[in-house]
Order: sequence, then structure tokens, then C-alpha cells
Amino acid sequence: MAATRFDLSHPPFDLLTSAEAAALSASADVLFFCDDQLILPAGGTVDSLYLVLKGLVREMAGEEIVGVYSEHETFDCRALATGKTIHRFEAHEEALLCTFPRQEVLALTEKNPAFGAYFFATVSNKFGQLAQKRDRREWQNLFTAKISDAGFRKPVFINATETVADAARLMKAQRCRSVFVRDGEKIGLFTTGDFRDIVANSVPNTTPLGERAQFSLLSCDKDDYLFNALLLMTRQNIHRIVVTENEAPVGVLAQVDLLSYFSNHSHLISQQLEMASSVGDLVRVAQDMEALVESLATQGMKMPQLARLIQVLSTRLMSRLWQMVASPAVFAGSALLVLGSEGRGEQILKTDQDNALILADGLDENEVAQAADHFTEHMLRLGYPLCPGGVMISRPGWRQTVQEWIRTLQHWAMQSQGDALMNLAIFLDAETVSGPPAWLAVCRDALRAGLPDDDTWFARMARPVEQFPNQKAEGGFWKQLLNREESARLDLKKAGVFPLVHGIRILALETNVMATNTFDRLNALVSKNVLKKTLADDISESLAFLMRLRLDAGLESLRIKKGLSNEIDTASLSTLDRDLLKDALLVVKRFKQMINQRYHLDRF
Repeated sequence: MAATRFDLSHPPFDLLTSAEAAALSASADVLFFCDDQLILPAGGTVDSLYLVLKGLVREMAGEEIVGVYSEHETFDCRALATGKTIHRFEAHEEALLCTFPRQEVLALTEKNPAFGAYFFATVSNKFGQLAQKRDRREWQNLFTAKISDAGFRKPVFINATETVADAARLMKAQRCRSVFVRDGEKIGLFTTGDFRDIVANSVPNTTPLGERAQFSLLSCDKDDYLFNALLLMTRQNIHRIVVTENEAPVGVLAQVDLLSYFSNHSHLISQQLEMASSVGDLVRVAQDMEALVESLATQGMKMPQLARLIQVLSTRLMSRLWQMVASPAVFAGSALLVLGSEGRGEQILKTDQDNALILADGLDENEVAQAADHFTEHMLRLGYPLCPGGVMISRPGWRQTVQEWIRTLQHWAMQSQGDALMNLAIFLDAETVSGPPAWLAVCRDALRAGLPDDDTWFARMARPVEQFPNQKAEGGFWKQLLNREESARLDLKKAGVFPLVHGIRILALETNVMATNTFDRLNALVSKNVLKKTLADDISESLAFLMRLRLDAGLESLRIKKGLSNEIDTASLSTLDRDLLKDALLVVKRFKQMINQRYHLDRF
């Protein structure tokens, strides 16, 4: 950018062209304010955009600090449209401010859409447009690329009446590793992997292909996202899927094709899990998963998609561990569940163990207890800390039969407060890792059928949303910023993640939404007209942003070999990230007010 009278290299001015920045700089004025001097009164007229050149400015809602502005930061962007500010602004310490005329700024917002988004876009659009300015590489990846972008192998067909030997000759001639098998209206798939079973079982090579082909095919449309193909391959532990167009097979997407397009090695991790024969093997896989997370996060992969991918790998990791430590009888007679953020598919780095078991009747209790203890111990080796609340299968209360779980869940539902209701909330997010998924479905159905038809009960369930009031969760770090403390700590879980996740969870429970993932719940709540789409979009983007901040802090902790925490140092955030954090916390506050009003939490 060309030289200007003032430093306009920070958001939102870094969105301007050189000519636009020069013109705006030429129109600016400079004002000085003493300690505690009023800059803008609440409800006052706003005729300028303010840029802090030196000093500190505090934004006040009554006596509550709701914002702090230091060098290179601007205020009051939100008031430019209306011409009036809601809050008052005061110089916390001697402040030198650059002011840009309102009409000049408004003219630029019309000419420059990205610059205008900073002032007038909805929160969700602002996140989408401005978060891209972060210093990360542009990356064409699985959540933007289509299967057709990666290319797939053209289909080779053979009749079901042809023999295994015929298929081998055709595959050699065509240099392909699979062929489609036509059997009347049915289409099957025969691959090189099928030859292994043929040889092992001494199947004659004169056997008709119709007897050996697989006719239950897993497929994705050619216009589907590569990310969905990746999830399908990883979840089902398969090496290829059928590509369709208008539901007809048009090709095969092989693992090697996908990996050649996208080198994140998630399939290699999946293969390592399948071949793992010891806990030591699983430890190495867990370490590879951490490297994968850092690679994908650095390359800019969106948090919801990254969390889903890691959930698939993590649950397979836990399933393999459970298979290793449990006796054949216990493994076959149990369903291992993950709960909380792991169950929702929103945990990226390894945090507390949250798991449970549903058991078949008649299992040896000592065998189950021994396997559960070994599982918890080895989860520690894999990097999963113990759950402070004891939500682990090593605790007898978290391993029960279907009927015992039904009684426990209904008992929790009848409690008026405390751990019982939070245990119930954690269980609502459960996902089956291994064993029959139907057992969890039975428990959930029984729970929902037995819920009280009582508004007060849902209000009690929603009450923890107010467990960490904004003033206590946020006010501390604003005051730290005002005092120019080197570290201004904010607990992201208390301040933002938990209120959003738990509030959405209770709305989903009340309205019979079956999804467990928060982003899926939001979509379902919009379709049921429980939430307005604008609010749901703001919540979705805010939650994803908070997840990204927590991940960045967690990766830094891993690099310096420090324990993971939900806290971030807000003083170290970039100007843009601090601005987006403020927007996210305002969305949290708006959502909490909505929950408060819906469930009349002020009566408690």
C-alpha cells in the first residue's frame, strides 16, 4: 500500500486499495482526550469513525465494560449506519485519536464490498468475509472441491455370467483394479481385493462373477464434495467408492485418487488403525492425528469439517483400543459410547475422557471392570486426560445394561438440579463407537418418552446457560486489557462455547431434534422455525470462530509442551481476531437473552 498520513495497514483499512486509503487519510483529523474524558455519550450523534493512535478507550454499557480499544483499533463502526451510538466511549488514559468523516467512510463502504462488510454485514457474513484475511494459505481442499474436480476412473463393465478368469483378463487388459458387474437391472462391483478371498478359499476361476461381486455399493454423486467421500471411506474402512450421476454409476473413486489430490494422510491413519496390533501402535497413530490436525488447521480447514474428520478417526481409534483390551465376550456384548464434545463431533484436540458402556445381560462383571480399567489407563497413554467429573467407563455408574441405563436416565430426568441434569445433558450427545447402535437408540427413545411435560423442567435444564454470566466471564479480560497486563485471559468455554452448545442442546431436546452435532441441531431448529436463520447463522459462525481460537491456543500449548486449557490470551490476538471475538461474544449475549426469555430463567 502506498504511504499515507496514518498507518492504515490494520483492519478494516487493510481492505482498501492504495488510492482509497490515500483519499481517506487526506480527509482525517486528529483529536486528543485526557484520562477519563468523555468521547461519545450513549445515544450521541456519531459523525466520524475513530482510530486509536495512542492510549486506551473503554466502551461502557452503564457501568459494565463491554469493549476496550488500543492502538490501531477503531470504534464505533456499528453506529455509522444509524448515526447514533448505543454505548458511551471514554478515554481510559490519555488518547490520541484519528477521526475519519462519516460520509467519507460510508462512500467507501459502497465502493468496496469487503470494507463495507466490516461495518454493515451480518455477523455471519462478517466472519465469512473478514476471517479470510488471516495470515493463512489459500487452499483448495476437501470442503470446497467436488469429486469431479479430483477426477475418477471411467467404468469398465462385464456381465455377471462371465467368470472370475474373464474378469482377471479384462482388468489386466484395461489396467484397472475394479470392474462393474451387470446382473439384469443390478450393478455390482468386483475388485482386486476379491481375488484374495477367491485364492484363500480355493474358489474355481470358472465361477460366475455374479456369485462373487458385491451388489451393496457405497456411492457418492460426482457433484458431491470430496470431503464426504473421504468421510465415507474412512468411516467404512474401504478403499474405493462408486461415483454416480443421476443415481447411475459413472466411475470409481479410489483411495489413491483422493490421496493424490489431497495429501492429508487421513486414509493412511485409517489403515494404520486397521493394522494396529498393540497399544503402542495406537499411540503412534494418536501422535499422527495431532500432526494431521496442525497441518489442516494451518492450511485453513474450517472448524466444523475438521472436527467431523477427527471424530471419525478418534472413534475408530477408541474402537480398536476397546477391541484390544476387552475379552471377545465383553467386546461382542457391549456398545462403547463417547459423550459430550466427542459425541457431538466438536472435539479436535484431545481433552477429557467422556465415555460410557451399554452392556448385554449376563456378562462377567469382573471381566467388564478389568477391561474398562485398562481402557481408561491406555486412553491416558493415547493423550486423553482423565475426566475430572469421572464420566468414564472405569466408573461403575457409566457402564450399565440397556434397562439399567433407562432407569438411570429417567432418574436423572426427575432430579431438579445438580450433577444429574448435567449428566443427562452429556448423555444426550452420545455417539456409538463400537457395538450395536440400536442399544443407544432404545435408551434415547425411552428417555424422550419419559420426559416431564413441564416447562419448569426444561427451564431447569436450560439454567446452566447462565452459569457463567457475561460480566464475570468477559469483564475480567476487558479490565486486564485496560490495565495493559501482558496476559489478558479469557475462558472461551465459559464465555462462549458452553452457553451456545448447551442452549442449542436444550432447544433440540424440547423440540425433538435427534441430531447431536451443534451445527446440525442449528439447521434442524431453523427448519422447525424454532430459530431465525439469521441468528442461527450468527451462532454457527461464532461457535466455529471460538473453536478456532481454542484450537490455535491448544496447538501452541502442545508446541511448548504445556497442558491444554480453555483459556486464551486476548492481549496477544491480532486486531482482527479481537474484533471478531467481540462480535462473537455479542452473539453469545444475544442468544443467552433469547434462552432467558424463552425459559423465564429470571424466575429462578
